[in-house]
Amino acid sequence: MKDIKNISKWLNNEMTEEEFLAFKATDDYKLYKDIAEEGSKIKLASVNEEAALKDFKARIQSKTKKKSKVISLKRSVFFKIAASFAVLVAISYFIFNTNQITLKTDFAENKSFTLPDESKVILNAVSAITYKKSFIKDRALKLNGEAYFSVKKGSSFTVNTSQGSVQVLGTKFNVKNREKAFNVFCYEGRVEVKSGSDKIVLTKGEGVKLIANNTLIKIDNNNINEPLWLQNESYFNEEIYSEVLAELERQFNVKINSNAINTNVLFTGGFRKNDLDSAIKSITLPLNINYQIKDNEIILSK
Repeated sequence: MKDIKNISKWLNNEMTEEEFLAFKATDDYKLYKDIAEEGSKIKLASVNEEAALKDFKARIQSKTKKKSKVISLKRSVFFKIAASFAVLVAISYFIFNTNQITLKTDFAENKSFTLPDESKVILNAVSAITYKKSFIKDRALKLNGEAYFSVKKGSSFTVNTSQGSVQVLGTKFNVKNREKAFNVFCYEGRVEVKSGSDKIVLTKGEGVKLIANNTLIKIDNNNINEPLWLQNESYFNEEIYSEVLAELERQFNVKINSNAINTNVLFTGGFRKNDLDSAIKSITLPLNINYQIKDNEIILSK
């Protein structure tokens, strides 16, 4: 491998048109283009050069069995190409996986972060955001969990989730993307929320949530200035009860056994995060649900 720098730029699609035309004329490009095409067929969970080499041998053997007239490679040439392939696989994995930054929180933990563009984000418990190192050029990130954003004015800022996306220019808003809940609240400025074919624009004091038929509907956020979870409170507005229980698990790092009750009902209410016993009562008494605590497990019953 004569020019690792150019090969790395090529793999990461960072070459200018002039650089690519010059690189395309080299022997390196002709060799590693074929190797890269083979590498793209492998799903990389981790860097394992031995596994990559084994996979490459299997592909070569498979092709030679199907085409009996093809002259097999000499041993020295084969291992030279195979070794190059393994190194290229490692480089590809390194480039594509070190190009991103992930910030996250654990159970019963909130954290505040400053993004490269000086925007602020606070992550609720068991949440994560991922963005590219080139974030300043393309202000887009992926959210799994719940976060409050205070976005510095500038180019478009996009929060992508598994259930929808949020796009702003400069504002303050909250996004919740959990397994059974997706909602967005705008506390300042203007927010555009998309989910499937639905699109809703929110201004200060407005919110939106995704309901059972994958439709976005506007909801009231009670004209508060920031999410209640920033004040150590969790609040739910007609949310499925299983999500309420999941949030209590995240905030107190406990396990809830709800096998004996119906968790598909809707719940409106909340709990404070400073006392577990008080929090359990806040979400069980309104529904006439009994509970008992054994070790680190809360068992619910009717």
